[in-house]
Amino acid sequence: MLKGSKLMKQYIFNVLATLFFTQEGSTQPTGNFTDVRDGQTYKTISFKDSSTGKTVTWMAQNLNYKVAGSYAYDDNENNRKELGLLYTWEAAKKACPRDWHLPTDSEWAMLVNQFGGTDKAGDALKSVKSWNEEGNGTNSSGFDAPAGGHRRPDGSYLTQGILGVFWTSTPTNSGDAAWGWNFHYGGPPSSNKKNLKKAFRWNVGVSSGLSVRLVRD
Repeated sequence: MLKGSKLMKQYIFNVLATLFFTQEGSTQPTGNFTDVRDGQTYKTISFKDSSTGKTVTWMAQNLNYKVAGSYAYDDNENNRKELGLLYTWEAAKKACPRDWHLPTDSEWAMLVNQFGGTDKAGDALKSVKSWNEEGNGTNSSGFDAPAGGHRRPDGSYLTQGILGVFWTSTPTNSGDAAWGWNFHYGGPPSSNKKNLKKAFRWNVGVSSGLSVRLVRD
């Protein structure tokens, strides 16, 4: 009887452990990738896609490889260390190192779903700093998305501290736009912070400059 009791306790422990380590927003295994083109090293996170069971690896820092069509926020090179570069859509596709690719819209949707869906994923995926007015995330995912802002086609910069906006490789039907995903700072302290944890999908003109995360092939 005692043996059976111990087995039951162990079974319950295993179930609880499984629930704990697979709950939305839980910390993921981390690693590093060094881009041989310029020697920069990026953090990575890996997790199993809950729909396929396959392991997926994402860069956990914004791409910072300089190509034509990439820009430091406010044209200030000091911003690159924390925010990476902002890329036009064509530049984003060309800037990928070997064995990495610009994620599709479906891959971004999978990432968001993995960490709570569009209503909750922002909290887990956003960094614990750089977001305005108490809009930081928990970064419980390890994805560490900063509020990098974006660049308009006319060369002006805006929304740093307010939005983190990221390209997908998937074009829209309009021909001059592609899908992007973004996170919001949530609004001023007096607001109800309804956007704090949300992830949004946008169609963005391809000449805009957005942040880039990559997925391992």
